[in-house]
Amino acid sequence: MPPDPFDPDSTDRLIRRERRWARIRRVLGSPEAIGIGVVVGLPVAVLVITSVAVPLFRSEPAETAAQPSATPVLIEHAPVDLSRPFAATPAANWAEGEAGIVVPPAVPVGRYSADQVAEALSAVRHLIATARLNRHVLHTHDPEPVLALLAPHQADEARELLRPGNEPETWWLTAKIAPGFRLLPAAPRVTGSMTPVLNPEGELTIRTNYLVAYAFHVDYPEILNGPLDIVSVVRREAEYVWVDDAQYDAGSQGIYYGDVQGHAYSVNCALHDKGYLAPNYSNPPTGFTEPDQREPEEYFDPNTPLPTENGC
Repeated sequence: MPPDPFDPDSTDRLIRRERRWARIRRVLGSPEAIGIGVVVGLPVAVLVITSVAVPLFRSEPAETAAQPSATPVLIEHAPVDLSRPFAATPAANWAEGEAGIVVPPAVPVGRYSADQVAEALSAVRHLIATARLNRHVLHTHDPEPVLALLAPHQADEARELLRPGNEPETWWLTAKIAPGFRLLPAAPRVTGSMTPVLNPEGELTIRTNYLVAYAFHVDYPEILNGPLDIVSVVRREAEYVWVDDAQYDAGSQGIYYGDVQGHAYSVNCALHDKGYLAPNYSNPPTGFTEPDQREPEEYFDPNTPLPTENGC
């Protein structure tokens, strides 16, 4: 939470900050590899990563903006068309890029006016788009465009974790395409929802649940077995706390991260463990032995519970 407005450098603030980031380092720092399924030639990897940063919500949510969850059935062995990479996948009907991040109508929430809620929703939308869709951020791993959208104090704390070799501990901050891989020109497909609520402290919090499907380039698509060899899906259930309160200093105003959890499907397990995103075709042909307990389409549905099966 924001620092003490009367004494920003107090011992109490430093203790709270260290406790919060110790918890983040402990829980976010080691993504757990969970679940697999044999879908297209190579088994398809599913990794679940969970974290806890703020208490669970106790309030009733306002209206939610969501994309339709109906998805076409996956055609497991369809030819891979690099000009239409999402064809024959459940992401085929999702919106392209930022169009999939839909903001609900703003209404008053607790002590926050409709205008304040609208500002928070718009800011969170911009943050999600920058962290998960911006090509510069995805390919260069430059976090500054994302940090610039956070409350300055939150950005300073996040920046402490951003050092070479520490990528596994910052998976929640930005998506990072693995070195040596690149996305196709086709815009990532997006579906999900966001809802403004109050957290137990009475702070405006934007609860989000978005899936992003990324399509990767490959030199020889004719040798692949199906679309999930190049299409990877990342789901994040994330909460963002919005601070807009004159009792706090300027560096405290803006977005703070709350709880973040999620999973990745049809990805390279070894690179994901290092904090990077790469396609399923780059996995070795062996190494997955447990059968998947879910249908592939379930990993594309934001309304299904997050998976818990062990995998990679």
